[in-house]
Amino acid sequence: MKQMKPLIIGYVILMVSMLLQFQVIWPAEAVLLSNWSEGPASLLFLPHGIKALLIVLVGPFAVLPIALAHLTTDITIGVDVSRLLFSAVVSSAVMLIPVLMFNYVSQRPLFSGVLGLGFSLPQITRLTFSVGLIAALVNALANAAWYSESGITLLAFRYITGDLLGILVALLLWGGFSRIFLKVSS
Repeated sequence: MKQMKPLIIGYVILMVSMLLQFQVIWPAEAVLLSNWSEGPASLLFLPHGIKALLIVLVGPFAVLPIALAHLTTDITIGVDVSRLLFSAVVSSAVMLIPVLMFNYVSQRPLFSGVLGLGFSLPQITRLTFSVGLIAALVNALANAAWYSESGITLLAFRYITGDLLGILVALLLWGGFSRIFLKVSS
């Protein structure tokens, strides 16, 4: 049960970020950027940053709450079945690949995360950004291919921009909360 707790907390935080994305960020973008519509990509996709942080902290088993959060969200908003499955698989795979690469290259157990292993905040931040960047590039290519028949378009760059800004915001929030927690606990 102890190993399930971070996954459950991760799922809840990811669902909150999805709620913010669909109820606040996308509606704000629709108003502010009404003349620049390029498909379903957001210029600030907070869930990407949360997913990158979750998979770095918890390890590859974080694909479970990531896939479940995408399935839950997509079912709730009425996405068709083929897109729903694509979303869950791609969103999980793009996060899984870079963290497995990191663990392999670092000669760490393949399915481990960094939570509780003495990694410093700057180390976790750099690793999360690296994992998130690789995932953003693969995610942009996969989604641009899914949505566009003409290959790489502006849509891919919107995915990359949204994912990278999502990582930066998530890391800023996490860094702020971590510092507050450290001050409170000492």
